Amino acid sequence: MKKIIFCLVFLLIFLGTCIKSFAVQNENQDSIYLNVSDTEIKNGQEFSFTINLANIDVAAFDIQIYFNNELLEYVSGPENTNVVGSKIITVWYDETGGANPKQNCELVKYTFKAKKIESEYIAIQGEFYNAEGIQLQSLTDGIEIIANKETQIETIEISEESEVASNNSKLKNLRLNHEGMTPVFSPDITEYYFLTEDLSALEVTAIPENTNANVTISGNSNFKEGLNTIVIEVTSPDKTSKTQYTISVTKTKDLEKANTNLETLAIENVTIEPEFTNDIYQYNAIVSNTTENLNILAIPERQNAKVEVTGGKNLQYGNNTVNIQVVAENGYTIKQYTVNVYRRNEEEQKIADEEQKINIQKLNAILEEQEEGEKEEKQSEDSFIENIQNNLWFVIIYIIFSILIIILVVYRIKKEKMGENKESVR
Repeated sequence: MKKIIFCLVFLLIFLGTCIKSFAVQNENQDSIYLNVSDTEIKNGQEFSFTINLANIDVAAFDIQIYFNNELLEYVSGPENTNVVGSKIITVWYDETGGANPKQNCELVKYTFKAKKIESEYIAIQGEFYNAEGIQLQSLTDGIEIIANKETQIETIEISEESEVASNNSKLKNLRLNHEGMTPVFSPDITEYYFLTEDLSALEVTAIPENTNANVTISGNSNFKEGLNTIVIEVTSPDKTSKTQYTISVTKTKDLEKANTNLETLAIENVTIEPEFTNDIYQYNAIVSNTTENLNILAIPERQNAKVEVTGGKNLQYGNNTVNIQVVAENGYTIKQYTVNVYRRNEEEQKIADEEQKINIQKLNAILEEQEEGEKEEKQSEDSFIENIQNNLWFVIIYIIFSILIIILVVYRIKKEKMGENKESVR
């Protein structure tokens, strides 16, 4: 029995030696994760989220965050962060070439403030690399922020008495008694659209931000076949300001011919934010100081619909507005898309060019580190193969010798058992 145990121990030692000599390092488990301070907030409240590391070394990363800057305000983030409209970009790499990577820490922290929010989704994308330039893993995640209804009511009651200016003529809420109004209401959006086949009237609820403002509603009944316009006019308490909201109501039996959606909206060599979808009607874009005219591509979903573009020529420094109006096949249903274009001046362009130059340098450094890491990995693999080749005869002899020992031990055990059997027969 002792010899059998000895053989098993020997085999375990042999196998352990082989595993230790030829095992390949396992990949790290998912260890880049997201933490959120609070997902249920009230207007005016700040919240933050962090991206954290555990049991992993990160020498470079590229993080991109998408949010609605009409509902959320970006407050703060890492130093190496650029904010363009509703997009946040953070790029970092270890300037020591990977000698001081980030590990077991809070990698980045972003803070936002809610403006006016019911529900909002923040999309997060990130790529993370080790010191050899090898991508460790990617992060594709998101945070849904919703309004805290109880605290929201308290905030509104206070603000109505003490914070809302007497010249405020905006609506706090606008809704219909039937679903289908687009886009989603925002106090700064004044044009809305609604399609119906058979309704002859709509009940309109319009609540002003200042409760003392005067609100008048007209055109919400006796709909005729074709285009109808509901007008909601808000007059501030001090009568110095007026804001007019409109809802274009199309009544038709042929909803296809009332289609005013765009299939494509793009500007040559310019990025619009957010990414185009046909149910978002307001966009932002930033152009260089040398850009005077825009080449706009706007294609409707219905071939016979007409598109009229106003603006985009002779851009001024600062804010410019481009309106894209779609007229449906029926000739009367309309919808308007708007792109707010900001043209940089010379000083702003210099700053933007310098930031771009820094980002390109960082990206090049990451690529160089990645190439260097690939070279080192290739050299390591070549060295490993060469080491096996140089010691191949030793490994073969070692294995043969081990097998012979096992055979001899087994033979010895069998021989002893045969001897014991003969003794018992005698």
